[in-house]
Amino acid sequence: MTRILLRIAAFVAVTLVLTWLWNEGGRVLYGRFLRSVAPSIYDVLGFDGARIGAMRQRYVNFVPFIGLVLVTPGLSPKRRLLGLLGGILALFVGHLALNLTEVGAGRARHLPMLPSLISDTLPFIAWLVVAAPALPGLWPGFAREGGASSAGARDVARTNGSDDSRRDAAAEGAKRS
Repeated sequence: MTRILLRIAAFVAVTLVLTWLWNEGGRVLYGRFLRSVAPSIYDVLGFDGARIGAMRQRYVNFVPFIGLVLVTPGLSPKRRLLGLLGGILALFVGHLALNLTEVGAGRARHLPMLPSLISDTLPFIAWLVVAAPALPGLWPGFAREGGASSAGARDVARTNGSDDSRRDAAAEGAKRS
């Protein structure tokens, strides 16, 4: 239980720092970056004149994704790094797509509900993809008994030092003898 609380505390700490960085200049820097690259991308894709919402608060969805990937136990450094890079790219593409859904004119411009919800869930979906090998170890009941997934779950749980995994391994050894 204390390991879970420590992971939650680490996630809270990481996301607080990332949110502070976002509010202290990250949002403006990302907005400038988006404003400089998005028009060319939209032109290549045939979306001439697409509006770039460079300062949207919804772009903060980088924060939970990065926080979750950084604190997820059982990920190899290579998977963590490639997952961060791929996930950040996926979120960037999501931001480009989100801008294309804007409706209305002038002050009445807004984002429809469904694309906004998709944008809000995208970091968690990306995290599930990155963390897939570690998920059975995070939730031991997640894997089916006796399958390859449960063996992978035991391996991840063993690397995390789970008492449950030690009991499971002892019980499995007793079954074999």
